[in-house]
Amino acid sequence: MQSILIVDDLESIHEMLDAVIQPIGYNTAFATDGEIALQKIREERYDIVLTDINMKPMDGLSLLAAIKEADPEAIVIMMSGYANIDNATQALKLGAFDYLTKPFKVDQLMNSIARAAAERKKRRQSGNAASAQNSLLLSGDSETTKSFNERLSRAAKLPTPLLITGDTGTQKASIAALVHARSDSAGEPFVTVDAKKADSSELPGLLFDSEGAPSETVRSAQNGFLFLANIDAIPRELQATLGTLIRDLKGDIRVVCSSSRDLEQLVEEGQFEDGLYFRIANNALHVPALRDRTEDIPAIALAYFAQNHLPFNALGEGAAALMQGYRWPGNYTELQEVLAAAAEVGEGQTIREADLPEKLRDISSWPSLEDYLAEQAERYKQAVLKACQGDQGKAASILGTAP
Repeated sequence: MQSILIVDDLESIHEMLDAVIQPIGYNTAFATDGEIALQKIREERYDIVLTDINMKPMDGLSLLAAIKEADPEAIVIMMSGYANIDNATQALKLGAFDYLTKPFKVDQLMNSIARAAAERKKRRQSGNAASAQNSLLLSGDSETTKSFNERLSRAAKLPTPLLITGDTGTQKASIAALVHARSDSAGEPFVTVDAKKADSSELPGLLFDSEGAPSETVRSAQNGFLFLANIDAIPRELQATLGTLIRDLKGDIRVVCSSSRDLEQLVEEGQFEDGLYFRIANNALHVPALRDRTEDIPAIALAYFAQNHLPFNALGEGAAALMQGYRWPGNYTELQEVLAAAAEVGEGQTIREADLPEKLRDISSWPSLEDYLAEQAERYKQAVLKACQGDQGKAASILGTAP
């Protein structure tokens, strides 16, 4: 359900517009001047803003300018009790979606809102599609990438909560956007709450209202996706309540979570609520680390250059070898930073060894073959043990080792 913020200094206008708008399927909120409206917009997300022009201390045109500066894609409909051509012209120049002169007929208002709602949905869908198309994560044709791409598509079609896991820098937020873009809810809201970025005192208000029900932020994801980034950073005291919230949202909002930490281990250590874990972990999607698909690096690099309109169309043999041998602790985020730095100094159409940062060219830090194989073996052992749900005997049988 889309939401509309109504801004007018007359509460009678609030009541009149609410009586007309809410019955046709919109959530409504109210503000009596521009400054209050801006504060509400900072706290909540609204699909459409319907505002009067003649208000104090901040008038509607100043409010429009502030909204568009913060979000150029915002949909704002202006209202005025005066048929002022200069105001109308200025409003449209500032980016207003429509301009209505009071008193307007109900069908004029409904037509304007319907067109605004359709445009909002179109922009949201376009934005998600662009995010999916521009993602570099699926570039390359390694078996790892093909398998991940298939699993991503399957995960997108399921209605149940999804847990996206992966090392730091694997750009799990971009993967969540890809899942949304491939889902049946691609044209619906995609609302993000990042537990790591939110202040601990603000986080409860982002998730729950004063009575413990879903917050306005959560409800704004109606029929779409609620992305809970870094769910491992949710305070322990909120986790059980969050599990109940996710349960109650079933069928209305699909919840997608991400974590760079091993939630199963956190459960075992008592740092993560087991009920919440089992609520979100039945459907999981693990993003492969870059070190597990280094053969895709040339393809990712070319996609990056094309996306950023850079003149390069190849990695030199030496540069490619260094990049494929590097361990990439920062994963895809680090790779993009390296490509950006190389593009700054590179000449012609090929990135060469000398264009790469010193940390890639200094191969003295590379592990020995013995250390490299030991690392791979340990990672495989841990993966098998996890697949066997901690059953060491079963894992030993698969690995061919002593329990």
